[in-house]
Amino acid sequence: MASQGEIAAVEVYTTNEPAMAKQIEYKGMLLVSKVKSRNMFSDIGSGLKSLVGGEIKGLSKLTADIREELLWELKEKAVEAGANAIVGLRMETNSIFEGVLDMVVFGTAVHFER
Repeated sequence: MASQGEIAAVEVYTTNEPAMAKQIEYKGMLLVSKVKSRNMFSDIGSGLKSLVGGEIKGLSKLTADIREELLWELKEKAVEAGANAIVGLRMETNSIFEGVLDMVVFGTAVHFER
């Protein structure tokens, strides 16, 4: 199992190659996903907030939390694959039904040298 330091050191890019990379070895596609729901009290507050407009903080926090969890999991998988970066990062969020979010994060694991 990878150490937290190794996982944290994995660089993440939305581009197709790391910045200033001289040599790149592709390790394969990585994919992680998660489905989560808010709690009942958050749903009630969100319903009221949607009537008057504005940010729905419970949903914003849920989305941010899921995103961070999935990025960490993706970095873990990258280390296990022998990579030190993830390129071509993409995220997709879907609402399955009221208060339930499905988020998918994927990219390509690479090992590169500068």
